[in-house]
Amino acid sequence: MDKVIEDYDKLSIVEKRIGYLLGARLREKDKMRAAIAKQDRIRGSHPVPKGWDSVSAIRKSREAR
Repeated sequence: MDKVIEDYDKLSIVEKRIGYLLGARLREKDKMRAAIAKQDRIRGSHPVPKGWDSVSAIRKSREAR
């Protein structure tokens, strides 16, 4: 009987650890979704200037190093 209780204790520890890991992953996804939504709001409130070419701006920055 003690063996069964001991096995059950080990199983409950494993279940708790898996729960913590899954919960952490879900929180990370929630944080990523919130960050994406915030970036989209910022992007939407700032229109792109005429003639803006992000590729050229990045290239200039890299070449200036």
